[in-house]
Amino acid sequence: MKKVLLFKSASEDYVKAFSEHNYQTVFIEPLQFVYVNLQELSEKLQSLYYQGLILTSPRAIESVSKCWAPSKFVTWNTKRIYTVGESSARKVKLLLGLEALGTRTGNAENLAKLILQENSSPSNFLFPCGNLSSELLPSKLQSGGITLDSLTVYETKENENLRSDLMRVNEDAEVCCMVFFSPSGCEYVQRQLQTFSNKLAHLPHFAIGNSTAHKIENLGLEIAGVAAKPKAENVLESVEHYFRTL
Repeated sequence: MKKVLLFKSASEDYVKAFSEHNYQTVFIEPLQFVYVNLQELSEKLQSLYYQGLILTSPRAIESVSKCWAPSKFVTWNTKRIYTVGESSARKVKLLLGLEALGTRTGNAENLAKLILQENSSPSNFLFPCGNLSSELLPSKLQSGGITLDSLTVYETKENENLRSDLMRVNEDAEVCCMVFFSPSGCEYVQRQLQTFSNKLAHLPHFAIGNSTAHKIENLGLEIAGVAAKPKAENVLESVEHYFRTL
């Protein structure tokens, strides 16, 4: 059975989608995270200044959950919460008890368009994010008259086990391709692959979205496919399309 190497934490959605099409999934998490500024985040969440909250990553949702108290933050039940995918929306519901909008936007650019359509200018939104967060969303919204208060709530670092994990998987002849889920993850993986002789670097490279695809190309590598949406079925579709057309 062919194996697909996914650079993310283990996910039942991906295991199920790929196994139904005779692929085995292998997960390597290239990143590790440190949460920061949670006291400041808690204070901002209690403020009446914001009309909404934007959560574009699982770690941002988790950071909010670390200082979340439904009784303390009851005003958020009537405000707009935006995210970019269905899995993130489920996480918002599970950890915060809130309903999220924008679940079908798929990326920051589409999310910005939706927020500008649904909110009048001026509006103020709180944007908990990572230290490597793109400026695309803030710049798009600010050009449309919506102020984004960006607060770094987690820092992204390279997983200390990444090199050993890659060397272990390199011995597996069944691995047929690699899927990248973030620009930073892609950079860390490629940096480690240059430190030892490997077969992995020559495998087809797939990306979860355009920003990750651009990062792969900027590193001088070819893209085999980009998922239409950040969902397991779409990643599978991209992989299957590539191998069908070979």
